[in-house]
Amino acid sequence: MRRLVDIDLLDDAVMQERMAVLSVAILVVGVALGVLCAVVLPHEEVSLLWFVLLAAGSFVALFVHELVHAVAFKLVSGFRARIQFGFSSWMLYTSAPGCVLPKAPFCVVLMAPTVVVTTLLLVVPVVSGFPLLGYFMAIIHLAGCTGDMEYVHIIANEPSADLVEDTSRGISLLSK
Repeated sequence: MRRLVDIDLLDDAVMQERMAVLSVAILVVGVALGVLCAVVLPHEEVSLLWFVLLAAGSFVALFVHELVHAVAFKLVSGFRARIQFGFSSWMLYTSAPGCVLPKAPFCVVLMAPTVVVTTLLLVVPVVSGFPLLGYFMAIIHLAGCTGDMEYVHIIANEPSADLVEDTSRGISLLSK
């Protein structure tokens, strides 16, 4: 195998800036649409408790997001991946250092929390009678998924890479 590129998300200021810009864009568009919906459509009462639930749900979603990454790594790797959790540069992260996967399965691991957690954040509050709360929790969560989205973008745009190796600091793109 030949190592094509190492990507260190935790120390890459340019990549973190791109993620921040995308996060802000998701928040601005999402909040604008949410406020528009709240004005036009009937919804639950927005109170102090509503904001406390929004903050609590969004906080819990951070940890659930990382747990979904861990489960996805385990499932996709055939339970060979050794999972580590960490916090750096104001980001929680899950890694499976040394785990090498083909591009598509690695992208599944990256996007699993975006799909699973966002869906849960929409469905559970809607079923509980709080659709607006669920919408705003989902928007906040999506805004926090930009690192995973950035990795998928990088992986998809490197045609010579066949495999992706997870590292304790990011990923490495490899060619067979």
